[in-house]
Amino acid sequence: MTPALDRSRPRPDRASDRTLVRRMSLGDEAAFRELLARFRSTVYATAYAALLDPENVEATVADAFEEARRTAASFLDTRGSVSGWLTHLTRVCIGACLQRVRRSKAS
Repeated sequence: MTPALDRSRPRPDRASDRTLVRRMSLGDEAAFRELLARFRSTVYATAYAALLDPENVEATVADAFEEARRTAASFLDTRGSVSGWLTHLTRVCIGACLQRVRRSKAS
C-alpha cells in the first residue's frame, strides 16, 4: 500500500479527536467544525436508525453537536473515546426527540 493511501496511521498534521475536543472547550470554532466534519455521518446514521424521519434526524444531529460544544470541557478521555461520547450525546438527543414526538401526538 502506498503511504498516501495508508489510513491506518494518523497524518502528522491532523489533530487527534481528543485534542479537537480540548480546543473546542476553549471556544475554538475551527476545532468544532473539524469534529463536525469527522463525525457528522456517524451521528447522522445513529439518529436515522432510531428516528427514520429526516427532519427529526437533522434536528437531533444539530442538538447533539450543540450539546458537544456546550459540554466539551467536561469530556473525560479516561472514560472513553470521543466517538463514544458523541454516540452517548446523540442517544440522549434521540430520547429528547422521541419525547417531543410523543407529547405532540398526545395533544
